[in-house]
Amino acid sequence: MSASAQGVKAGMAALLLVLSLGVKAAETAETTVRDSGARESERRAAVWNLTAADWTRYEELMRGRRGAWSPDADPLLVLGAHARTESERRRFAEAFVMAEHARVEGEFAFERAVQAAWRRLFPGQPRIGAPVLAGGGDAADRYALVLDRRCADCGRTVREYMRAGAPVDVYVRGADGDADLRAWAAEQAVDPDAVRSGLLTLNHGDGAPPGVAGAAWARVAGGGWTPVE
Repeated sequence: MSASAQGVKAGMAALLLVLSLGVKAAETAETTVRDSGARESERRAAVWNLTAADWTRYEELMRGRRGAWSPDADPLLVLGAHARTESERRRFAEAFVMAEHARVEGEFAFERAVQAAWRRLFPGQPRIGAPVLAGGGDAADRYALVLDRRCADCGRTVREYMRAGAPVDVYVRGADGDADLRAWAAEQAVDPDAVRSGLLTLNHGDGAPPGVAGAAWARVAGGGWTPVE
């Protein structure tokens, strides 16, 4: 074999080696990305006490109509609403209740700590006054709150109006049916005893007074609804 032929052969071998190393590098990078994605999915699933298979199904559901209907819905609510068997529905319901119980207990504990701090730091001073009607006027005998399902801290607003002493009607715009409305109430730590007693009502937003969400209305005895400042 001539020297030139040997050079060509050596060059081809080197080229094949480079191509082979490039393919292996690409495969290694792809495997690394895939493994990293799997670990992240497992981490997110563990936060909600779910399996990796549960999380995969949740992601699949959110890529469909459920994601368009309620893009901010939590995984337990989504999986429970789309459960394929009664045992699966029960498992997600129990996981949802456990998570909500822990969250509500923590929020109530913090609320008690805030109230104690207020009494300690500003003894004798009321934390909030009664809501004021736009333009002044008599005290209201009922309030209506128009809130958005995505509101992060609307429970505090509800509790503030409850302290005014009049019944409160809460209208939640964007709630996806009764189950989602109840889930919202649990998320916002709405007092179930107030609902049972009739001091607080939970309603879908389509029956609310007109106007944008985030509004408060008051009704004076013998009169109509007036916006609250």
